[in-house]
Amino acid sequence: MFQLAFKDLKLFFTDRRAMLLTFLLPVTLITLFAFAFGGIGKAKNEVKEYDLPVCDLDLTEDSKTAIAALDTDKAVHVVMVTLEQAQEDVKKGNKDCVLIFHKGFADSLLYGSPLPVELQYDEAQEIQVSMLQRALFTTLAMVPYSNRNNAQRMLNKQFDKLIGGGNEQLKAQVHAQSDSLFKSVGKGVEANPKTSSSTKIAIGSDIKMTKLVEAKEENSPGLIQAVAGTAIMMLLFSVAAIGAGLLDEKQEGTLKKLLYSPMHPNNILFGKMITANSISILQLTVMFIYATVAFGLDIFSHVPSLVLMIVVTAYACSSFGVLLASFAKTRQQVQGFSTLIVLVMSCIGGSMIPIFIMPEFMQKIAVVSVNYWSIQGFYDIFWRTLPLTDTTFLTRILVLFVIGSSLNLVALRMFKKNILQIA
Repeated sequence: MFQLAFKDLKLFFTDRRAMLLTFLLPVTLITLFAFAFGGIGKAKNEVKEYDLPVCDLDLTEDSKTAIAALDTDKAVHVVMVTLEQAQEDVKKGNKDCVLIFHKGFADSLLYGSPLPVELQYDEAQEIQVSMLQRALFTTLAMVPYSNRNNAQRMLNKQFDKLIGGGNEQLKAQVHAQSDSLFKSVGKGVEANPKTSSSTKIAIGSDIKMTKLVEAKEENSPGLIQAVAGTAIMMLLFSVAAIGAGLLDEKQEGTLKKLLYSPMHPNNILFGKMITANSISILQLTVMFIYATVAFGLDIFSHVPSLVLMIVVTAYACSSFGVLLASFAKTRQQVQGFSTLIVLVMSCIGGSMIPIFIMPEFMQKIAVVSVNYWSIQGFYDIFWRTLPLTDTTFLTRILVLFVIGSSLNLVALRMFKKNILQIA
C-alpha cells in the first residue's frame, strides 16, 4: 500500500505539468487576486489619491478657494481641465467623471443659494464615482461655512424652504433666533479654535449628479462585461487547443508526410493560422448572437464596428494559440502553459475582474493583455457607442492587429526551428 503511494507521489513530482497546475497556477492567481482587491501592496491607513478632473466655469476667487480646499483632501488630486476635453474623456472611457463649478458659484455663496456644482460621470463607473461623491461632499459641504456671513445666509435660506412662503412674521422670528445662535457659536469658535477646526457641520449643500454616458436597457455594463470578458477568455483556451493539434500531427507522423509533399513547409503553419482564425471568428460570432437572443444585447446597431472588432480579436487570440504550439514540445506542455498564461492574462486584462476596481499599477500592466484591448473595444462599441472612425476605437483595433502580427511572426520562426525538425 505504502509502496504504491510512494510510486504515485514520485510520478507526480517528476511530472512538470502536474507540478505547474498544482502549485504554480494557484499561487500565481492568489497573488494577482490579492493585488487586484487591494489585499497587499499598501499600508493599512494609506489612501489612494484620485485624479479628479475639475472645470471652473465661474473663475472667481470663491470658486478657486473651493477648488483649493478640495485639493487639500488626501483622497483627491485636482486636475484642472476644459469642459469640452473632460467630457470627451468621459465619453471615450479615459476618465470616470468631471466635477464642474458652474457660473454663479460665487453669487450662490453670497446669497445663500444652492451651490451650482455638478459631477458628470460614466454610469459604467458608478461604484467608483459613488465612493468619490462621499469624499467630495465632505469638503464641498463645508465651503459655505468657511465664511460666517455666508453660512448664516445659507442656514436662513434652508429655514425659509422649510417654513414655505407667505408667513413673513414667522420667518423673521426664525431668522432672529438663527442670528442669535450664530453669534453664540461665533463666541465659542473664538474661545476654542482647536475644537472648531476639527468640527464639521454641513447643512443643505449638494452635488448635482449627471450621467454623461448612460446605460441603454439592452446594453448594460454588466452584460457587456460578462459577454466580452468570458468570450475572450474562452476563445484563448480554444485557440490553444487548436494550436496543440499541430503537435499531434507531428507525433502521429502526419506532419512528416506533409513535408514530403510539394507543399512549402510554411504553408502548413499558414493553414493552421487560417483554421484558428476561422474557428475564432465563428466562436465569437456565436457568443454574441447567443447574448442577443438570450439577454437582448443590441448587436444590430453596431454591425460594422462589431465585425471589425471580432476579426482583429480572433486574429490576436489565434496567434497566441499558434505561438504556443510552435515552441512547445508536447501537447501536455501546451495545455500547462496555456492554462497558466490564459488565466493570468484574463485576470489582469479584465475578464475576471473589472479593470476599474483594480489598483492603479495593475491597471497599467493590463495593457500587456489581449483581453484588455478587446474588452475595451467592445465597451467602445456597445457602451460608449463610438463611431467606427473614432481614433480611440481605431487605436484598439491597431494594437490588436500589431499583437497578432507580432505573435505570428515569432510563431513562424519558432515553427521552423522546432516543429520542422523531424527526428
